[in-house]
Amino acid sequence: MLSAGDEPLYTADRQHPLPGVATEEAPISVTFRLDRFDSEFSARTTLQDWQRIVGLRDHPQFLRGAGLYNREIPEFFAESLLINKVATQFSRFQMLVFALHLHDTADATVPTSGLTLSRLQGLCRTHKLASAGAVATFLSILLVAGYATAQRHREDGRTVHLVLTEDFVATVERWTRIVVRAVDTIEPEGRLAEAHVALPRFGWDLRKGCAEALLSGWKPVEPFPEVAHFMASHGGWMLMATCMAETMRAGGGETIVPVSIDLAVLAKRLGGSRTQLRRLLEGAHAKGLLDAAPGNGRHVRLSERMVASWLTSQASELAIYRQAGIAAQRAIGRTYTSPQKF
Repeated sequence: MLSAGDEPLYTADRQHPLPGVATEEAPISVTFRLDRFDSEFSARTTLQDWQRIVGLRDHPQFLRGAGLYNREIPEFFAESLLINKVATQFSRFQMLVFALHLHDTADATVPTSGLTLSRLQGLCRTHKLASAGAVATFLSILLVAGYATAQRHREDGRTVHLVLTEDFVATVERWTRIVVRAVDTIEPEGRLAEAHVALPRFGWDLRKGCAEALLSGWKPVEPFPEVAHFMASHGGWMLMATCMAETMRAGGGETIVPVSIDLAVLAKRLGGSRTQLRRLLEGAHAKGLLDAAPGNGRHVRLSERMVASWLTSQASELAIYRQAGIAAQRAIGRTYTSPQKF
């Protein structure tokens, strides 16, 4: 049995599954322990990272916060199919974090600062994140979607900056609200959601902290190859988040319960391909990440290793958000400046 605090993560009421999801009528549930694979997982991370991970993951309310995150992130991405194209593959999500960081730290007096194709390509090359062509495609999507505009520097016309639009930054702030609510569900005394409303630049500082963590070597996915199987493909992140949310909802935070997923409905909501989602599940079964053949989505039974890896990786992610949020709170009284225009 896995403790989830004073009350279960989800109720066992099966009358209200997530859109596109239906629980099995008579599932075979499996009890699990979140720390069963800790010796293996900890060997894949640095000591500092592991201490930060378990510090949050072993909190009595962690499952409640992770449950909120897994439920609401797919809903967020389903609001815009273009957002799905930009960020639901995790390498593109990290590119977006770097792009936001370059945009937010722009200095109008330095022509080479800000978000440019060459600067983002350089960061991605240094961190072995994406090829130069993949970065160019990513920025092209931002431009076509209306999330960014191209502007030449007023003093150096050779330099073209991409400036993220206010609407896109507002969309990112909606994502921030989900993140801080998830962290506050685990540790309400942090009051990050309250700070996000009260401090005009809280989101800016939180993004800055997350980007600096990545730049300093934090690996959110690499230590968890089970998670990488889904995160590396378009739609995989949201597919797994949906599976995890419903499995935990139906299992009350104590057991792994098989679920049936309508892949066609899920693919339509997330702008993906049913075939792609089916292949991801079949590949996961071949790797031992599912305990039974998924049957075209009709019987998705996550393995204990998959559940433990997914939730531990999310502890790593949410712990960084928590760290960045606390740092942002400490910025009270500091003079904020908006990204400068070129």
